[in-house]
Amino acid sequence: MAKLNINAFVAFLGECAARKDGYIMGTIGQDPKKLPAWYFDQYGGEQKKKALFWRDNCERVFDCQGMAEGHINDVTGSKVNVRARNNYATWCDPKGTGAIPNQYKVPGAAVFIHSASDGAITHVGFLTKPVAANKPAGDWYVVEARGVMYGVVTTKLNSRPWNRWGLMTKYFDYEASDAVLNLGDRILKKGMSGDDVKQMQSDLIALGYDLGKWGADGEFGPATEAALKAFQTAQKLPVDGIFNEDDLLALRALVPENGDPKEPEKPEEPKGNVVIAGGDAYIRTGPGTDFSKAGVAHAGERYVLSATDGWVPVVIDGEIRWISAKYAKEARGDA
Repeated sequence: MAKLNINAFVAFLGECAARKDGYIMGTIGQDPKKLPAWYFDQYGGEQKKKALFWRDNCERVFDCQGMAEGHINDVTGSKVNVRARNNYATWCDPKGTGAIPNQYKVPGAAVFIHSASDGAITHVGFLTKPVAANKPAGDWYVVEARGVMYGVVTTKLNSRPWNRWGLMTKYFDYEASDAVLNLGDRILKKGMSGDDVKQMQSDLIALGYDLGKWGADGEFGPATEAALKAFQTAQKLPVDGIFNEDDLLALRALVPENGDPKEPEKPEEPKGNVVIAGGDAYIRTGPGTDFSKAGVAHAGERYVLSATDGWVPVVIDGEIRWISAKYAKEARGDA
């Protein structure tokens, strides 16, 4: 089976939520009026009343995993019917535990609830779009068939206890995703191409990373992936070879818009000597009493002067340290 366009799935989710489709356990998008009675008899009390409401008032019914299966069945005509835990186990790659990382917050990503009491995944929902369009690293809208008392609803990612996540790459093509990052850039990975790939490559080259004989050609190949992983390792970022917002921010911090790497700041050249003349004084790691102490300067001692500005920076064992100007004064000549 050819993989399905993830954007079409996201559009399908939006239609189901807007239509206020219902929830019946074990369904994958059927017309509830055509379902056998046992679908509704599995409930009792208020839940059965709600199930009958869905039968009489909505166009389609799903359970949580049935939303993904229903779309697959609609498009392909095949019959796929598994549980949410099987989705996580066999459909998702990449996947992980805990909150979904920013780089995987893309339309159509699956988020799951693993129940400690059941010892298994019991529910799944699907990301559709960021709550704030210009902040995709923040909160997202999630469409989920939440339960018989709720039906198909749109909730917010941060309002629900999702603790597993995954991209359903067994069935869906995420390369077609409309995902964007906070700064208006795509998530980039091997196999992609474009001007944004070329800019990333140029910045990595400017920082000294080797992109092989093709250099900044706009094609995200193995050499680019290797260079990106080396950059991620050096910057203590997740080493996955996927260029996301965190990587972009780290890269732009080192390579400004003019494309030239930022030079590390250097201390000013020594400009003379100071002598400790106001009594003993603490040597500090910065120009103020809020900086930590790095020793004691004794009356009569001399130090190489770095600059003057209320606190006097001096060179001690090759390091810039600071002494209050109340205690240190510039020494003239050999005096």
